[in-house]
Amino acid sequence: MDGTEPGIRLLSLDRGDGEARLALSDGTVLELATSSLPTGLPACGEVLPAAMLAALHEAAVRKQIARRLFLELDRRLRTRADLRSRLLTAGFPPGPVDEVLERFEETGVHSDRRFAEAWCRDTLRAKPVGRRLLADRLARSGVPPPLAAAVAAEQLPPGDEAALARTAARSWWRRQRGVADARALARGQRFLIGRGFPPGTAADAVRATAPAGNEDEEDPA
Repeated sequence: MDGTEPGIRLLSLDRGDGEARLALSDGTVLELATSSLPTGLPACGEVLPAAMLAALHEAAVRKQIARRLFLELDRRLRTRADLRSRLLTAGFPPGPVDEVLERFEETGVHSDRRFAEAWCRDTLRAKPVGRRLLADRLARSGVPPPLAAAVAAEQLPPGDEAALARTAARSWWRRQRGVADARALARGQRFLIGRGFPPGTAADAVRATAPAGNEDEEDPA
């Protein structure tokens, strides 16, 4: 006897619905995508070469990561950075995590663009805000700033932004008391700027929606 450890053998291989389940002689059961099965896989009962065994374990880890990602995305749409952080915290190794996230983006399953588009649509349905607010919130959530700005611009073109600013201004005026004097106009503009609208767009919207007959009254001394 040369004292070397006996190799690990493939005991069984079951395929179905794009997944494969391998039982090994050391008691390990690996579940992975059938597309990850290596070429030249030994027949059941034969020893698995060390490099192939390592590749099978890595594929099984990627499968676990993909399952965890689908579970996270089923609960809530998240940015890539958020998903990566959650996977690393769960103990998955960085390399396979990045590989699976990249694969998800390549196949259209998930990407920061998809997250940003969905988030913008949901936010705009909830309340009228400007592009700057959309872009800033997306960037703070982990979307790369250039992508955040691009998606915000796509989801809210200038004409739509001006219309939303007027909607927000009308809502603001309904909550006010008193005349639409210069001070009120300035307050309304500040409110809209805080909602992410450009200063010029905010000023136009507040003045255009001011209560009739009060727009030009001066603020009392």
